Amino acid sequence: MVRPLYLAALLLLQLALVVKFAPPLALALRVDAIPALAPEGWPEMLQFVATSFAVGGAALALAFPGIAAVRHDRAGAFRFLGLPGWAVALALAGTSLLAAATLVLALAPMLAGDARITAVLIARAGVAGGLAMATAGVLCAELLRRSVAPVRAARPGVRPPPGRIDVTYPPELRTLAPPQGAGQAQGRSA
Repeated sequence: MVRPLYLAALLLLQLALVVKFAPPLALALRVDAIPALAPEGWPEMLQFVATSFAVGGAALALAFPGIAAVRHDRAGAFRFLGLPGWAVALALAGTSLLAAATLVLALAPMLAGDARITAVLIARAGVAGGLAMATAGVLCAELLRRSVAPVRAARPGVRPPPGRIDVTYPPELRTLAPPQGAGQAQGRSA
């Protein structure tokens, strides 16, 4: 029951990160990491490399919940079993707060004057708090995940056949007792 909720939380968090953080991050990168302003030569190359690190790191940070969701999909339920319960609870609580605050923001225009302003102010703080809690929960859960080996149950239909297995070929590794006359004939020839 909790695993599907956690996977839904990963997808909701991925969507919220892209919608909420990508535009301000793009603006910050546009303002702080403007390429080609440094003098030509090594300074320009260093500025280009630093800008590439900023863009790559931001993309990886924004895509982290999606990467975790893909890994959970590929590894199955055993990956979820290794997550700390408190971190999963934190991620689910943050996602619930994020979803509730987003719903209040969507319904706020239907409210009257002062109630609308109050709802918007509380909901915006709820979106920020829920996003932070969900992100912290997912990061802690995925980083502190311990390995859980899959349980291998014995299959009832597959059992080794009873009795002895005899090797007949090659003749030098033969485990069957040779016929009475053959053993004596081999001994004489050897």
